[in-house]
Amino acid sequence: MSLDDPDMRRLAKEDPSQFIERFPPPVFIDEFQYAPQILPHIKIAVDAKATRLRKAAGMYWLSGSQKFALMKGVQESLAGRVAILNLAGFSLGETASPALKLPKKTFLESFNTRFTTNRTLHDLFKIILKGDKPDLWSGRKLPAGLFYSSYIQTYLERDVRGQLGIRDLGTFDKFMRLLAGRIGQLLNMAGISSEIGVSIPTVKEWLTVLERSDQIMLLQPYFGNINKRLIKTPKVYFLDTGLAAHLVKWDDPRTTLAGPMAGQLFENWVISEIVKSCRFRGVDPGIYFWRTKEGEEFDLAYERGNKLHLAEIKLGSSVERILPGYVKAAKKLGDRLGSFRLICASKNNYHYPDAEVVSVWSIR
Repeated sequence: MSLDDPDMRRLAKEDPSQFIERFPPPVFIDEFQYAPQILPHIKIAVDAKATRLRKAAGMYWLSGSQKFALMKGVQESLAGRVAILNLAGFSLGETASPALKLPKKTFLESFNTRFTTNRTLHDLFKIILKGDKPDLWSGRKLPAGLFYSSYIQTYLERDVRGQLGIRDLGTFDKFMRLLAGRIGQLLNMAGISSEIGVSIPTVKEWLTVLERSDQIMLLQPYFGNINKRLIKTPKVYFLDTGLAAHLVKWDDPRTTLAGPMAGQLFENWVISEIVKSCRFRGVDPGIYFWRTKEGEEFDLAYERGNKLHLAEIKLGSSVERILPGYVKAAKKLGDRLGSFRLICASKNNYHYPDAEVVSVWSIR
């Protein structure tokens, strides 16, 4: 059931004990953050079941759309008794089939040389600009512009104002638009601070809220020393390219493809799809970007076993342009270098000397 229903919400808030008794487990409760009063009673029910049968998993499934309110109640009442799953928006595979059966391996761990597609760049950018929100893929023909305008307003009013106590939401809105215009770039907090007229600590705080509410992700540089990864400058990406595109006012696939942000949006979308490919399987993506003091850079770096795997993300499928960088990386990394990939918008996957060309259409 859903606590969006006023009668259900009223019962859960006013008489949580009766609510829990009326709906015995297993039960799924949507938008439960509207009645946090039920959480202590769920705790009692779970503890009682665990004491008698040593098994309480799956008694209650709770979901909600307001992450900060949701997590506050869970952390206070159900600590140690709950598994938390952060669900992302629709992936590429789900936009074609919501009942998608995932392969066992993530996109980063698989390579299917038999893959081929007839879909075009125009098809791809329609998906990139439409975004990953399920409502936009429900078949109701909801205009993406109208949806995201409402989404931003709701998010700002509900989550941001409540979490940060921001009075001037216009400044925060400008902050989000600046970030969207800088996807795939090194995060310059001083520049953003100067441009919108707030302090650097405020910028850091706002970034934290956007990251924790799954609006953005900060991709850290790869270093063998883990401590270094945490203090160096990250790159910023949006988890939903539809939101990023709306913020920078790109809404037409043909115009966007010919515009200056085509490569950035494509790169952002690939990063987001890889994160979803891992998250859906309960796996930490463990991805970084790789950059040397000499300026050599790869969009993706990830460790598997004792190997460091590198990948470039490009719209085009020309391997020759990125091979010089690979040669330098191979000399620097030696035996530590694993696979080298070009992730691009090609129509098929294929092996190239020293590289794998991987179509983004094969991401699952």
